Amino acid sequence: MKALYLHNRKITIMGTPQIRELLHEYINKADERLINLMYAMVQADMKDDDYELSATHKKILDKRLAEHKANPSSGSSWEEVKTRVRSQL
Repeated sequence: MKALYLHNRKITIMGTPQIRELLHEYINKADERLINLMYAMVQADMKDDDYELSATHKKILDKRLAEHKANPSSGSSWEEVKTRVRSQL
């Protein structure tokens, strides 16, 4: 790591790997409020095109969509799903 001095303060210059490591350590120790703030910053910075599904996930979704189109009534309503989940609690 390199360092420089600005107004008699030492500033450490780090590469991406070092920053990532420090951020991981910080996240593991941070309280809920700070985690939520960091998450909000990441979400605000992300664009819809920043994330792409893997080929495997695309295949899974394509298969599920084809199954739904072949038999649209085979699924469950949201109310049915909630009832089923609540009965298992």
